Amino acid sequence: MNQASERNETSLTTTRPAELAQPINVASYAVGTEEGQALFLREYWDIIVRRRWTILATFLVVVVSVAIATLKQRPVYRAKAIVQIDKESSGVLSFKDLFGLEGWEDELYLETAYKNLSSRTLARRVIDKLQLDKNPEFAGSGETSPAKAGSKDLNDQIWVDRRMQGVMDGFLGCLTINPVRRSRWVEIMFDSHDPMLSARVVNALAANYVQLNLEVKWDATYKASDMISQQLIGLKVKLEKSEEELQRYAKQNSILLIDEKQSITSQKLKQLQEELTRAEADLFQKEAVYNRVKSGDMTAVPGVLEDRLYQELSSRLMDLRRQHAELSSKFTPQYPRVEQVKTQMDEVEAAMERQRLAVARRVADEHKSAQDRGKLLRGAVAAQTREFNDIGEKSIQYNILKREVDTNRQLYEGLLQRLKEAGVSAGMKASNIRVVDQGEVPLGPIRPKIMLNMALAMMVGLGLGLSMAFLQEFLDDSLKTPDDVRRQIGLPTLGVIPSIVSKGRAGYGYGYSYGYGYGYGSGSVEKQKQIGGDGGGAPQKEVPGARLISPYMNTAQSEAYRSLRTAILLSTPGKPPRVIVLTSAQPTEGKTKTAVNLSITLAQLGSRVLLVDSDMRRPRIATVLKLPASSAGLSTCLAGQSSFEESIVESQVPNLFVLPCGPIPPNPAELVASSMMEQLLAEAVAKFDYVILDSPPVLHVADGRVLAAQADAVMLVVWGGVTSRTLVIQAKDLLGQVNANVIGVILNNVDLSASMYYGRYRYYRYRSERDRPATQEVQAAD
Repeated sequence: MNQASERNETSLTTTRPAELAQPINVASYAVGTEEGQALFLREYWDIIVRRRWTILATFLVVVVSVAIATLKQRPVYRAKAIVQIDKESSGVLSFKDLFGLEGWEDELYLETAYKNLSSRTLARRVIDKLQLDKNPEFAGSGETSPAKAGSKDLNDQIWVDRRMQGVMDGFLGCLTINPVRRSRWVEIMFDSHDPMLSARVVNALAANYVQLNLEVKWDATYKASDMISQQLIGLKVKLEKSEEELQRYAKQNSILLIDEKQSITSQKLKQLQEELTRAEADLFQKEAVYNRVKSGDMTAVPGVLEDRLYQELSSRLMDLRRQHAELSSKFTPQYPRVEQVKTQMDEVEAAMERQRLAVARRVADEHKSAQDRGKLLRGAVAAQTREFNDIGEKSIQYNILKREVDTNRQLYEGLLQRLKEAGVSAGMKASNIRVVDQGEVPLGPIRPKIMLNMALAMMVGLGLGLSMAFLQEFLDDSLKTPDDVRRQIGLPTLGVIPSIVSKGRAGYGYGYSYGYGYGYGSGSVEKQKQIGGDGGGAPQKEVPGARLISPYMNTAQSEAYRSLRTAILLSTPGKPPRVIVLTSAQPTEGKTKTAVNLSITLAQLGSRVLLVDSDMRRPRIATVLKLPASSAGLSTCLAGQSSFEESIVESQVPNLFVLPCGPIPPNPAELVASSMMEQLLAEAVAKFDYVILDSPPVLHVADGRVLAAQADAVMLVVWGGVTSRTLVIQAKDLLGQVNANVIGVILNNVDLSASMYYGRYRYYRYRSERDRPATQEVQAAD
C-alpha cells in the first residue's frame, strides 16, 4: 500500500462522517419483502451451484437406471372388451322399479358381478378353452415337473394342480376389470406380450361369463324351490310350538309387567351408584388431605395458606425473624431486645401451631364423615343390586322364549317369500348380461412408455438430486459466508480472509507455516518446507491460512487484512478501539495469524502497535515472528519478575512491538485475572496507539473471557466452512456473560473460488493475478 492510501485511511479514523461513526447494528441488515425473496433465491442458487456434482451424479444415476430398465422390458399389448350388466328382473313390478329407485342391493349386485369376472372359476374355464397352460407365456408360471424337480414321490395329480395354480395366478395378474363410472358397463382388459392372444382372451372371458351366468340362474332356481318347500313344513310346526311355550311360561311366573318394574329398579340402582361414586371420590380427596396432615404437611390443606389469621401470623413471624437476624448481627443473644424478639417469635410460632392443629382436627372430622357416608351408600347399592338381579333372573327365560318365537316367525315368513319368488323366476331364461364391444387386436404396446419413463426419471432424478444437495447443506452447520454469520450468529462480519491455497495457489510475501518455520520469498508451501522446519525435520500439519503479509503485497489476502483494519477502525463511534482481543471458539482457527497480520497492517499506518501473546498455554507469536529467545515476557510481568519495558521486543516490522509470553506459568488464568494485568494494559495504552492481544479459545479455558472483559473490542476468528455455528454461538454467549464488547466476526481461511463468493470478491482474485509478477520482483529485490 502506498503512502497516500495510508494517509487517507488514517484520516478516515478521525474525520469520518457521523453515520460511519455509529456502531454496526445487526438490525441494519434487514431487507424488504421483495429484496428478501431475491436474497433467498440467490442463496438457493448458491447451494445448487456448490452441490452441483451431487445433483448431477444423482440425476445421471436415476436416468441411466430407468433407461436401462425401460429398454430391457418386453412390449406389453392390451386388448379391451366391454360388457353391459343390466339389473335382474324378477317378473313382478315392485315399488322401486315403478319409481326408478335403486338401493344398496343394486350396488352389491354390481360389485358381486365385478368380482365374478375376476373369479378363479371363470379363469379356469377360459384357460381350459384356450389351452393357456400350454402357452409359453403362462407355462413358466407353474412348478416344474417331478422329474425335473428330482422328487419321484410327488403325486402326478398334485403336480398338475400346482402347475395349474401357477398358470391361473399368472392369468389373473394380467387381467384388469374396470367398471365405467355412472353406467353399467364393465371394461375387461388383458395384458399379454402377444397382441392376438390378448384379444382372444377378453372375447373368451366375456362369452364364458354370459354362459356361466345363465347356468347359475338355472341351477339355483330349481334347487332353491325344492329346499324351501321342505324347510317350510318344519318351520311352521316349530313356530307354533314356541308360541305355546311362551304363553305358558308367562302365566306361571306372573311376569306380564316385568319390563316396567325392571326399569324402575334399574333407574334407582343407577342413582345410588352415581351417589356412591361421588361419595368415594370425595372420600379419596379428604383421605389424601388427611394423610398429608398426619404427615405434618399443612400446605396441602385447602384454605390454610389463604387463612387471613395464618397469613398475618406468617407475615409477623417473617418480620420478627428479620429483626432477630439484624439484632443478632450487632448484639449478643442475652441482649434484652434480642430476647424480647425471640420471645415474640416463639409466641407467634405457637399461635400458628394452634391454628394448624385446629385445621387438622377439622380435616379428621370431615374424613370420618366421608367414611360413614360411603359405608351407608355401599349397603344401599348392594340391597338394590340384589333386587335387580332377582327380577333379571325371572326375565331371562321369558326373553329366551320370546326371541325364539320371533326368530321362527321371521324364518317362516322369509322362506315363504323366497318360495314365491323362486316360482315366479323359474320360467325366466334370458340373461341380463350382454357383450357391447368385442375385443380387437391392439395396434401398439402400452408398456414400456419410453418417453414418459424418461421424463419421469429426469424429474425424479432432478428432484432427488436437489433433495440430496439441500440435505447435505442442512447437515453442514458450518459458517461459510457473512450472511451465515449475520443470520445465525447475529454479528457483523468484519473481514473475510481468503485461503492461501484457493484454487491451488498460495499467497505471496512474508510466508510462514506452523511446523515449517518463517521465511521470505514466494510463500508457497513447497518453499516453506525448504526454508523452515520444526527442528527435527518432520513435516507437520499446516495451520489454516498461516501466512504473513508484507508492506508490498497486493494479493487478495493482503487486501483482506487491510479491509479488516478499516472495519475495525470504523467499528465504534467517536474513536477506534485501542485494546483489541482476538479469540476463537476452539484451537487452530487461525487467530494467531490474524492477530499478527492485523498488527502489521496497523503498523503500516505509522501507528505504534503492541502485539501481546496472551495465550500462555500455547504461545506462538515468538515462533511465528522468529523473535530471539528471551526469559522475560507477559508471564514475568504479571508475576512481578520483570518490568514492562524490559519484556517488550521490537520486531522486524517497523512500528510493531511484541510482548511475548515468556516462560509458561502454572496458573495463567489467575495471572490474567489479577490487577497486574489491568495495570499492564493501562501502561501499554499510554505508550502505544493499539494493543492487540492474542487470546486462548474461549470454549476451552477462562483466559479469553477474562481478557475480553478488559478490552475495548473483541473479535471472534472463525474458520470459514469448518467451524460449527453451535460452537461460535456458545463462544458468543460466554463472552456476553462477561459483558465483552464483541464487535464482529472474522471469517478466516475462506476459499474465494467457491460459488458463494463468486462476484463478491472477484476484484481480489483479478488483482492478485494481475500483480503477481510485480510482487515477485519486489520480493526478489527484498
